[in-house]
Amino acid sequence: MIIIGFMGSGKTTIAKHLQDHMFKEVIDLDDEIKVLAGKSIKEIFADDGEESFRKLEYQALTKYLSEDVIISTGGGIISYDQSYELLNSQKQHKIFFLNAPFDNLYDRIQNDTNRPLGNQSRQKVLDLYLSRLDRYKGVADYEISTEETIESSVNEILSYID
Repeated sequence: MIIIGFMGSGKTTIAKHLQDHMFKEVIDLDDEIKVLAGKSIKEIFADDGEESFRKLEYQALTKYLSEDVIISTGGGIISYDQSYELLNSQKQHKIFFLNAPFDNLYDRIQNDTNRPLGNQSRQKVLDLYLSRLDRYKGVADYEISTEETIESSVNEILSYID
């Protein structure tokens, strides 16, 4: 199972809840990237740029695609062509796109200083969200609303895999 979605959609939180139900390891690609780089995501963006981050993200995704795990991706994974094509062509995992109204997403991230692309004006973040939306929808097998409770989102995902 692969979980994709914009910043603040609940990917990490929902993956952890799914782990409790499915008894599968959760691989958070952001955590894997920090290990590969030996520094924080904020430092990677500042020192090496977004392109370097996306290459590490692709490397981490490639490493875990053949395993029976829950993969929680970063919000921008679909913006890197190689990662997008890999997600689009893989057949082993179902892809769940977590989504919510933009205002909800923005409210969740606007004060989070650990999100290099989230700490911009509302309009810039909205433009980023809109630029990614078609790609999220394009690779996803299912779109799950995270507007309501975590439990309702988890239960909806579980209903698709049972």
